[in-house]
Amino acid sequence: MKHTIIIATLMALLLTGCAKEREHADPIVYDTAPERHIPAADIPTPLWATDTNYDYSNSMTAIVAVDLMQTYPDLTPDDWQVDKGDLVGAFDGRGCIGVTRPSEGLFFLYITSPAPADAEIRLQYYSARLRNIFQADAPLHFENGARLGSVTDPLTPAFTQ
Repeated sequence: MKHTIIIATLMALLLTGCAKEREHADPIVYDTAPERHIPAADIPTPLWATDTNYDYSNSMTAIVAVDLMQTYPDLTPDDWQVDKGDLVGAFDGRGCIGVTRPSEGLFFLYITSPAPADAEIRLQYYSARLRNIFQADAPLHFENGARLGSVTDPLTPAFTQ
């Protein structure tokens, strides 16, 4: 009986001491994955179209690759990849001056002459998979006859929401 009382007392002291130690100890921090930011939305496919009454003698071309994983490192190939329903459009202050769908993962963009002729051109990318529109961070400057990018070294602008 004495042994039982001694053991019970020791157990009570031991448990009380452990509880007090835990109160003063640093909280346990578990390694958790950071919240992923996948820039999905619910934007329907835009109806971008160029004016059919433009002067073909003033134009430029761009071969564009889109890599959203360069801007959004949380994306994986399972979250996003170029899709046949995607679009890249070129815009000046008036509206759409070039639009194309991908071919073999690249966008072959024909850009018509903006007004004024030296205007800044903003590229936009529509992802059919993410149902969202992204804009290139840096504008292009129209230069008649210019060819930006190639199949082996495409223009790869950084696109953000």
